[in-house]
Amino acid sequence: MKIQRSYGIYLFAIALFWALWLQLSAGPKKQGLNPKTHTWFLSQKETLDLPEFKTIDTRSFPSRLLEKLPMAQVLGWEDLSLKENPFRGKLQKEEDIQKKLLSLGFHLEDLILVLGDGARGWGEEGRIVWSLREVGFPNVFWFDGNVRSLKEVMEVRKQRNADQEKQRASHPIAKDTIQIKTNITKEEISKQLQNNFYQILDTRETREFSGSTPYGESRGGHIPGAKSFYYQNLFDAKGSIKSKQEVETILSQLGITKTKPIIAYCTGGVRSAFVVGILRSYGYNAYNYSGSMWEWSFYPDLPMEK
Repeated sequence: MKIQRSYGIYLFAIALFWALWLQLSAGPKKQGLNPKTHTWFLSQKETLDLPEFKTIDTRSFPSRLLEKLPMAQVLGWEDLSLKENPFRGKLQKEEDIQKKLLSLGFHLEDLILVLGDGARGWGEEGRIVWSLREVGFPNVFWFDGNVRSLKEVMEVRKQRNADQEKQRASHPIAKDTIQIKTNITKEEISKQLQNNFYQILDTRETREFSGSTPYGESRGGHIPGAKSFYYQNLFDAKGSIKSKQEVETILSQLGITKTKPIIAYCTGGVRSAFVVGILRSYGYNAYNYSGSMWEWSFYPDLPMEK
């Protein structure tokens, strides 16, 4: 009787282990399902407390022409992405991006701040931060503000004589952390599409979600089961990123929770990268589909809804 009971417990343990392994292996490879909350963007006040940092300007040409950011390297998301369909929007090889950043004077251990056009842009600052984190730059953040507020920060930092050790202890530099990959492929999405393993957010305009193709998609529509979540909804009336509570309320109304992984996509993985950065900062397990609609719509066997 003891032998039968022990054998039953043994089989139950194996079944439990197998179920757990299937659950963990179903998600994106090399990615934890319970990432630590770690901000991807910094406010003006938070930026004041940073030690020395380098800057990247990813604003549009008219914005840069109107007001220059001194000492910043200009870098567009296209500079780090593939150009040809169906791979347009996907990242270049990791070693190629690292070499490009090295040629611009950036090293993996550098603290980097990225400036974008904010609510007037397409989320390019979020895409640059996502791209660099994806290839091994853990200490890159985007600035939640405009060029004038960033220049004010730089001016204050020049004039004050603060305790550098105190600053170094307060800023969010990552040390000895495991690199979390947040890119996801069409294969991983399609494999889990039927069982609703992921919560999917379409971060494009409503017209795109409904079937319009203004930016060169091969087919119109959206990934089945996706919910429309326009990236501009993350900005408040002043053009700043909404608070954690405000974002959680919006997502809750859409039925999005923190209990399941989230996939965000757009046309070429730019707006969605911006959304992923905010969601990750607020504790959501979010992933960016960099191929997005340029890739998904290219393959006729991948399902679309209108």
